[in-house]
Amino acid sequence: MSDYYETFDDFGADIDDAGGILLVDMGTLRDVHGVNKLGVHIRTAIKNELASRGIGTLPELLPTYQHESVRLYRLGSSIAGVIDAVLHPSATGDDNLRRTAGSDAQATLDAIRQLVC
Repeated sequence: MSDYYETFDDFGADIDDAGGILLVDMGTLRDVHGVNKLGVHIRTAIKNELASRGIGTLPELLPTYQHESVRLYRLGSSIAGVIDAVLHPSATGDDNLRRTAGSDAQATLDAIRQLVC
């Protein structure tokens, strides 16, 4: 994985190499965006830049501080399906979680909810 990113496009390969989800800090995203502060409009712009490249973020609302971590993942991936199912509860989402988790569905669902809620 890269320790240095020049553009938002550079995250894609590392997300793939990391199995579909990559942990980065907000300072890294801020630096790639080329700014010094993480105001609300900058965080929105960063999220939009990532989304335009097919990359989602968790948490959905990006943190304010540079040392806080963010998970980056591919939109439309199986990981994105799990995240969506947890963040937007529905019967269909629960079915997806059960299929994804296999026989340990409830324990996995509880663990995922603890991570994202």
